[in-house]
Amino acid sequence: MNSCFAVGRERRRTTNLTAVGNGHEPVLSVLSRDVVKKHRIPTRSFALSFASCAIACTFGDSKSALVLLGKCSMGTSSARRRGSSIAVPNRQVTVGSVVRWSVAGFLVTCAILVLVLPWPLPYEQSIEQIMQDRAQHLLEQCETIRALGNLTAPNPRTSRPNYLYFNYFYQPQHQLLWCSISKVASSSWMYQFNRWAGVPREKIDSVAHDMKGLTRMYYPVPTRADVERMKQNVEPPVVTRFLLVRDPFDRFVSAYEDLIVRPQSDNYRNLRRFIFREVYGADTPPGSNNEKNDTSGDDYPVPSFSDFTEFVLRRPNVLDPHWNTYYNLCDPCFLEPTVIVKLETYDRDVAHILRLANVSSDADNYDNAAAQFEGYRLNVNHHRGSPGDNGRAQRNFTTTVDRLAELTEAQFERLYRRYELDFRLFQYDASHYFALYRTD
Repeated sequence: MNSCFAVGRERRRTTNLTAVGNGHEPVLSVLSRDVVKKHRIPTRSFALSFASCAIACTFGDSKSALVLLGKCSMGTSSARRRGSSIAVPNRQVTVGSVVRWSVAGFLVTCAILVLVLPWPLPYEQSIEQIMQDRAQHLLEQCETIRALGNLTAPNPRTSRPNYLYFNYFYQPQHQLLWCSISKVASSSWMYQFNRWAGVPREKIDSVAHDMKGLTRMYYPVPTRADVERMKQNVEPPVVTRFLLVRDPFDRFVSAYEDLIVRPQSDNYRNLRRFIFREVYGADTPPGSNNEKNDTSGDDYPVPSFSDFTEFVLRRPNVLDPHWNTYYNLCDPCFLEPTVIVKLETYDRDVAHILRLANVSSDADNYDNAAAQFEGYRLNVNHHRGSPGDNGRAQRNFTTTVDRLAELTEAQFERLYRRYELDFRLFQYDASHYFALYRTD
């Protein structure tokens, strides 16, 4: 609405109220001295009418604004007829008084807007600013960790120049250094790195459950010295250092659902027995009717989420990559990633990486795979049942909150302490999880 209203058809100068801009900024043109004197407009009434019109225009109610404006203009056009009955006795109306009351009406309008509109007004950050904020927050947290001498800091041997970072993958063509974290789209990116190396899809599919081993054939393990050189290189082409993260408890629950409840390998089927042995001192839980020692069958008892959590907390030396912490897997305080991709905003964040690497997202160019991003979302460890699969699909979507509610308060606090650095480094909020155990 470029013009909210226009008033009158006076032969002389007219009182003109216009709302310009985006339909939300009322502006009053100054009344000329002779019009004010001629019609002897009661300025207080005029200012209040103006404020009402401005509020109506602000909220886009043009019909109400016109009605209010009509009443305002009627006072002007009928001033001659009503003469002294309208004017304030023994008081000369000046342009200055009109302006003062108009300003007062404008301030009233602003005060109403401050009370009504949500503050601060929502705005959208650029993706560059978002990534800069994430990286800066991580650096600040790392400084705090170093200052406090955090006990979970990396072993001193990791500071050696020849120390190998087995989860780092350097893609020289696109100048990308990626730290792989299991359960955070790692299979999808292994697939993509292999395609960039020219590996045929058929070969990738044939070794889907050992994707990392295949990828290492084309991407040697970088040393600490290699990574230091990449970080110090500020001249183009600059290496984009990135990793992918998600809510730490979402990842932990996902590991339980996909590897313990529905294991796709014998290793994790056998892990069920070790969980029971650690928690109960027997291969099966108390009261179980399954007395056999063969854990290969799907009908073998499944450890509860509480049992699995207790096993992980008691055996910190079992550093399975599917539930090991981001801090241990990637040493982010050393990597100092320039881009942090969150699974919650995956598509937007990945598009930013592709722009930095000058990679096309036209996915399906088989003959030029090295220059494309195919965007496959692989879940090689995820077995998703169909709705009619004996209720399995319903269990697949058990939420993180539902699973955490199965823990005792003491277990939950120990689990949070295990992943506290991940929450802090990557700006994840755990308050809604703690709310599960509030008694007030």
